[in-house]
Amino acid sequence: MSVDDDATPGVPSVDVDPQQFDEMVDEEADDPDEVLSAVDFDTDLGVAMAEDAQRVSHGELTSDEYWERYDEAAEAEFGDAYRETPNPAVDRDGQTISTDTAESLGCSVGSMCDVAEQLDENDAASEGDTPRWGMVIDLQKCVGCDSCTVACKAENRTPPGVSYNVVMEEERGEFPNVTRTNLPRPCMQCENPPCVQVCPVSATYKMDDGVVNIDYDRCIGCRYCMIGCPYGARYFDFGGDYDDEVEGAGEITSPEYGVDRGKREADAGKSPVGNVRKCSFCTHRLERGEEPACVETCIGDARNMGDLDDPDSEVAEMADSTRSFQLKEGEGTDPNVYYLE
Repeated sequence: MSVDDDATPGVPSVDVDPQQFDEMVDEEADDPDEVLSAVDFDTDLGVAMAEDAQRVSHGELTSDEYWERYDEAAEAEFGDAYRETPNPAVDRDGQTISTDTAESLGCSVGSMCDVAEQLDENDAASEGDTPRWGMVIDLQKCVGCDSCTVACKAENRTPPGVSYNVVMEEERGEFPNVTRTNLPRPCMQCENPPCVQVCPVSATYKMDDGVVNIDYDRCIGCRYCMIGCPYGARYFDFGGDYDDEVEGAGEITSPEYGVDRGKREADAGKSPVGNVRKCSFCTHRLERGEEPACVETCIGDARNMGDLDDPDSEVAEMADSTRSFQLKEGEGTDPNVYYLE
């Protein structure tokens, strides 16, 4: 058997169907019942809310209809945590639930616009000047070295079991004609994020710059957002650390969101222990004018970061190229992460 000269290890074939990448993501997905079995909240409610949150992203259900459907159940299940939260919203750009619906819900009258503005005190950019951050990953350049994974963990001080950036791998063909496909998967920072929709306490919110963030102080760890995410890009912080491997690992504060939370204290249940965590495009670095750690460290120059709303930016041109595609385009989530075949 001869070796196919076009089969280059580490580089995906140009004829790979994007649907195959979607299948790679699905194969890595956790079982919803298993994810929710360890929490004290209603599993059936979580699964139903997550599935319908995805329907909202897909346009099959409105946000008004969603919260009219789940308001009573959410109030009964989450009590004060739900009642004292602002009304849920899909986006902070005026895409909140209607006023009539808001006033009929069991949670406080208000919107995530107010929450996001309070949490975004460092964003002094005027309206119209705020970029819409996006990432383009060239799969022809990704060599599967996992430097993005390591850089992310080092930058964000994530604990065991929490990796915001993973590289999925799949081999195709038979020896000696074998290729390996590498699929880096950060958070997709969706334009229509089901994780925002499903959160019963409005802990997950979407910024004007397109980044989806989490308020650890508001998060109650119900994990409904984890099963609502079609990409498996969310993780629960169980409180583990690397002190056995690296002495004093828990002493160093994670720089996430620019909040100094001090020493990691798992026993005290101190945030982000007990919270859901995810990639934020290294928001703290973006605010300093720096690239996310994964982009800066990529040895193959496969990752590109920029303003998708700037037609002259390199990342916008790449996202608009004929090689470009999004993961799970049929979900209606409209990710701000693009891939090049």
